[in-house]
Amino acid sequence: MFPSKPQLTRNDVQNRFLPIPGTVLKGLESEPKISDFIILKELGVGSYGRVLLVQHKITQAKYAIKCIDKRNKVNIEEKPYFRREIEIMYRVHHPNVVKLFGHFEDNKYCYFIMEYIPGGNVYNLVPKNGIKTVPIKTIASIMKDVISAVYFLHHMAPPIIHRDIKPENVVLDQNMRAKLTDFGWSNYMQGDMKRTTVCGTPVYLAPEIINNTGHDEKVDIWCIGVLLFELLTGISPFQGYDVQTIKYNINRLNIAWQRDMDRDAVDLIKRILKFNPEERISLDQMLLHPFMTKFFPNAISCLIKPDNTQYKLFIISKDNPLTWNPIYTSNDYAGVKLRPYYNQNQNALSQYNYNNLLQKYDSLKKEYNDLQKYGFSKSSWKACEKN
Repeated sequence: MFPSKPQLTRNDVQNRFLPIPGTVLKGLESEPKISDFIILKELGVGSYGRVLLVQHKITQAKYAIKCIDKRNKVNIEEKPYFRREIEIMYRVHHPNVVKLFGHFEDNKYCYFIMEYIPGGNVYNLVPKNGIKTVPIKTIASIMKDVISAVYFLHHMAPPIIHRDIKPENVVLDQNMRAKLTDFGWSNYMQGDMKRTTVCGTPVYLAPEIINNTGHDEKVDIWCIGVLLFELLTGISPFQGYDVQTIKYNINRLNIAWQRDMDRDAVDLIKRILKFNPEERISLDQMLLHPFMTKFFPNAISCLIKPDNTQYKLFIISKDNPLTWNPIYTSNDYAGVKLRPYYNQNQNALSQYNYNNLLQKYDSLKKEYNDLQKYGFSKSSWKACEKN
């Protein structure tokens, strides 16, 4: 006899920050709780809260959970930014962008369940005290991945601008693939409209943000140039003892060039860090520049344009695809293992039935091995099937 359908629940939350996940609204699964996870360690701390490395108690899968303190006054004021952050992250599916698998909340915190990237952020690779720790080819590889991610964002409909590209927001997986994360300052571009929010990290600010003349996706191109400079030298291209001096040097393009910099890298940075946004080199042209092609001749082939004509399929397992919805998206971060009784089509999928099938499979496999052991070959097996 099949087990009864489990009772699906939502967390008892007095003051919700974020929309309830679509699968919870549709009654496909319960809303997760922080008690569903084992907290392994703290990965980082920010003004919003902290990031934890966790392991799901049932699936044993590891995730990075961003915990946002709902009692923090600044977080309360920036509630719309958190909503837009998860909306954007749910929309973007690209190998060089950190995935958001789900979200939930309780009375104290909002939680973003994100892909865990074990290599940490690339700030750890920035040269310290003039000592370089990574080869220039590795830096070129990181830049290639970042450019690929930003190209994808800029070609979405509507285009998305990140606005906070810096070493702390680029992480590396176990294969040294770079992934862009932290979409807290991200926003959409609508037609020829310019954005006017002053946001980002001071040493990475583009002139148009400093001067409040309105900006578009070309601020991301500027940040890529600053990122390349910092990874090569360990310092910002625009030096200063205070923010005003840094802004002055940015507006004057007073770049702190270093003697030992790669010539091709210097040329590429000069083409990126242009005061006039319209004069900055494009993302695809960056990948065709000699600095990139001498390490990756086919770098341009890594660029992917999103298919903006239809919803994406967010695959949580080969047998259980979910149609992605841009408003009420999936919260199935752990796949069907968290919902062993019902699949996406609401058909019975009991744990009992699943175990039964496994037993039948093991029994058939044993019979087949016994037949082979006593001289019954695969070819004769096929011959019997034909007869």
